[in-house]
Amino acid sequence: MADAKTWLRVDSDDEDALITSLINVSVGAVQSYIGRAMVTITDFEFYLPDFINTNLPVGPLTSIRSIKYFDQGNVEKTLDSSLYWFEAGSPTQPKIFFKQPLPSVYDYRAQPVTITCNVGVKASGLPHAIKHAVRLLLSQYYDQRENFIVGTVVSKELPNGIKALLSPYRNVYFV
Repeated sequence: MADAKTWLRVDSDDEDALITSLINVSVGAVQSYIGRAMVTITDFEFYLPDFINTNLPVGPLTSIRSIKYFDQGNVEKTLDSSLYWFEAGSPTQPKIFFKQPLPSVYDYRAQPVTITCNVGVKASGLPHAIKHAVRLLLSQYYDQRENFIVGTVVSKELPNGIKALLSPYRNVYFV
């Protein structure tokens, strides 16, 4: 909050609730754009149609808590941790791999494999470019409280704007 208020040049506490809300919206928009968790998320789940080596849809991956699947009898089981591993790789493209042979999954479920993992980083571990992009977006939301701006010349996006700051961190698998 202190950083946001300094960035916005706000001295009073009158708009703290609004600024908090706009911080959350800005962080959510940036997370959505880059496909990367900017806070620590425990028990994040995603689903697979089978045991396939895959990129995870969000990163960075810190741990896999469990991999559960429905077997041929449609009974939920937990896959032994010796049958998979992950490579954090770049923070935006973590990958999970499975060793063979693996049990068969139930054929009549669209997504019989559930991976539960921990993803994200502490805010202090975020690159400065991502933090700055959140500040830029926050200031846009704070300054422009209407959906339309009337009576102004339409401007084009700055070349060093939000997208330029976030592009190196974007999870292209997620897009």
